[in-house]
Amino acid sequence: PFPSFAMAVAPNRGKKGGGGAWYTSPLIIFAVILFIAWMVVSGMFFADSSGSKNTRGGTQDAMTRSSQLAPQQFEEHAEAAGSGHHFVQDVITPDSMRQAAAELVERAVGTEMAKNFEVDVVPKLGEHDPEWFEIRDGRSRGAILLRGTSGVSVASALNWYLRYYCKVDTSWMSPFPLEMPQALPEVGASGVKRTSLVKWGYYENVCTFSYTQAWWGWNRWEREIDWMAMSGINLPLSLTGQEYVMERVFSQFGLSDTHIQEYFTGPAFLAWFRMINIRHWAGPLTRSWLDGQRDLQRKILKRERSLGMTPVLPAFAGGVPEALAHLYPQSQFTRHGNWGGFDRDNCCVMQVAPTDPLFKSIGKAFVEEVTRTYGTDHIYSCDTFNENRPGAGGQVPLDFLTTSSRAVFSSMQAADPKAIWLMQGWLFMNDARFWQEPQLNAYLDGVPQGKMIILDLFTDVFPVWKRRDLARPTPIEQRTWIWNMLHSFGGNSGMYGRMQVVSRDPMEAKKESKTMQGIGITTEGIEQNPAVYEMMAETRWHHKPIDTHAWIKDWAERRLGPLASEDRVRLGEEAWLLIADSVYSCTTHQMGQVKSMMEIRPRVDAYSGYIPNSDFMPIRRHYKDSTLVQAWHQLIESTAKGGDTYRPSPAAAFDLADVTRQVLSDLFARLFARLSAFVQHHIPTRGQGFNLPQGKITSVEEAEKMMKRLESLIEVADKVVATQGHMLLGKWIDDARRWGKNEEEADHLEFNARNLITLWGPNGEIADYASKQWAGLLTDYYLPRWSLFFERLRRSLADQSPFDERAFRKELLGLEQDWSRKTSPKFPSKPHGDIVALAKRIKETYGELIDETQHEDIYNVPLPPLVRAPGADVLAEQLEGRQ
Repeated sequence: PFPSFAMAVAPNRGKKGGGGAWYTSPLIIFAVILFIAWMVVSGMFFADSSGSKNTRGGTQDAMTRSSQLAPQQFEEHAEAAGSGHHFVQDVITPDSMRQAAAELVERAVGTEMAKNFEVDVVPKLGEHDPEWFEIRDGRSRGAILLRGTSGVSVASALNWYLRYYCKVDTSWMSPFPLEMPQALPEVGASGVKRTSLVKWGYYENVCTFSYTQAWWGWNRWEREIDWMAMSGINLPLSLTGQEYVMERVFSQFGLSDTHIQEYFTGPAFLAWFRMINIRHWAGPLTRSWLDGQRDLQRKILKRERSLGMTPVLPAFAGGVPEALAHLYPQSQFTRHGNWGGFDRDNCCVMQVAPTDPLFKSIGKAFVEEVTRTYGTDHIYSCDTFNENRPGAGGQVPLDFLTTSSRAVFSSMQAADPKAIWLMQGWLFMNDARFWQEPQLNAYLDGVPQGKMIILDLFTDVFPVWKRRDLARPTPIEQRTWIWNMLHSFGGNSGMYGRMQVVSRDPMEAKKESKTMQGIGITTEGIEQNPAVYEMMAETRWHHKPIDTHAWIKDWAERRLGPLASEDRVRLGEEAWLLIADSVYSCTTHQMGQVKSMMEIRPRVDAYSGYIPNSDFMPIRRHYKDSTLVQAWHQLIESTAKGGDTYRPSPAAAFDLADVTRQVLSDLFARLFARLSAFVQHHIPTRGQGFNLPQGKITSVEEAEKMMKRLESLIEVADKVVATQGHMLLGKWIDDARRWGKNEEEADHLEFNARNLITLWGPNGEIADYASKQWAGLLTDYYLPRWSLFFERLRRSLADQSPFDERAFRKELLGLEQDWSRKTSPKFPSKPHGDIVALAKRIKETYGELIDETQHEDIYNVPLPPLVRAPGADVLAEQLEGRQ
């Protein structure tokens, strides 16, 4: 006991002449410090292995005290039950951000070159002051000073300097340390200073964590966080390790490990599990996965916070395992409707009714557990009705919508008084016919003003904040919202962009709407179309529209690398101007990337432009094929071997491979249209597609040759993408298997990896939505599908019988399911081949055929509607005039 301990070491306490108060003795002070340290180590200040109510209360007290301070400027000791669960959130100061920014500079440019950069962080004076950065010549000769209001601002200054002074590419395709000029260019007496257009630079979509980042380890995450900081991102969605928290919370409410594991999907499908779309499919999650993701998330958050970012953490949306209804028979539960056509075992997720007290109890426990495990920055992500209409399609009272949103936010606020809810506004576009003004107001009124941030998720195409079918100011516009570019669905490979929109609309929207507080990128998948993403990220530092032509010329120069001659740069600029004005300036109703016909399930009418499960990604191109062919020729010349010592940079090699891949894909589509025209005129097609005029093919023998040529194009495309590390099936699978602690776990993870990018479900429920033109996938998956199709087509042509689509589909599904369950062969996980030499050979081999067909256009008849999302037709008119 403490009194006895004190008396033992302080026998003179209270005695006259004892040398003063006992508690001033150095010996006593030292003894007390030792005793406190002993109590900490022995767990007296922390929860024991079974947890304790005092621990939870203590954490909440700490939360309450810390909420009086500015975000990221307090230290939280978030104790919790279990080994390894204790988390300490770092104190973030200007000095710590300066150190983090300096370390980023060193990673980006290398240790020696980093010595020439001086870094300084000057905090903003007021909360509402804009962030800024400046670049100046340093105090010592040849040095450069980077100064900003945070680590992110300093990193943005570095990016600006590298882009516009060093002419160095900093995108995903350029590995660190970057290839730098021998001496750093001077900035000049005036220097550079940029202020942010908006408070927030937001990044990521819930889907990105599956379509691109499912298997990332720390090395790849470290590079991405550096890219985020250099791109001005200070509000990143941070959902890694969410299931570790969920498991602990559900355990607190009495659910067994079996019940919880039956609920979890596999790792590749966690995005839609988190949005309450599916359950169980491709699960369970192993102990090693849950713990590994927890540890990875802590590294991610530590780095993000060190640079001054405000990570957005998860909150409880309502989905629960089926067994919870049996444990709480007095509580009320609802059920989501079917999503994606999945069967009952994998869909129709059970939810706690928002009116039931259990919802708030679980939601509060969830945010408390998030805080204990990962700390908090008080902004939480939660999506309640993602692609699922409230009430499963029936009549929905307005007060139910208000109660639903209030329940979500109240549960956050019960655990964190400073909580702010960040939600994806996809539902307001995807189901615009339901979300009219009364429904919008009812749902949003459940959250107090200033406590919600709405991501206008698809502003680059459908700006919901100013929907034309709603009165201004719209319900979205009356809340804090963020302008976003979505761009990619499923992380597909096709080339596409709306540079004419992203270079202008965010700045105009900010002038028009005072509640717009951020600019973001909400893509479903990355590592494709980098020019579009680099421009979008840069808009945070622009107050006036970007001159697209000037910007793309700078882009072309730095993509070629610092060793490119003036002639090479000129050719590159001409190529990229063509691409920017065509491929990257879509003005049609198309809403996403061009889907390659090579990647889709073969059909006689595949040329028609519509792809099941891929409404947003048509085969029909929004640009003239001939324009891209012309740009391709110039890119080949700009990178070709010559009399100089030039060698293509990694960025230039990627660009040449990407454009070559797209040229081959476009050629495949044109040639298949010729084959389809012949088939339509020689066998009954049962009304599939629209009528094509009799084309170049006039005999079965010529049709046979065309089928072989189409197969060869897939093989050539595979060789093209094999030269690029970002286009390899082998890397995707190897990264997945690396998370398994034994062969059985690795095989299960490989099944997840294979299924997501092919069948997307047990029976192809969302087949080919997340297709990729990757080396290995082209020849081992897509080519066998086309070969099977051609084999069946030959039979029909031979006996003049109708093509049996139903029988082919059944046979094809068996082939696809078998492939997704395989664990062999092992595909290369490192790039190989010379894209410059290969592109030249392709031009020599296929150049005449490309030139002959590049002006063919079969789309001179009306197409059926490409978008079948419920209510999207309400917004389609908004695309008109967005030139």
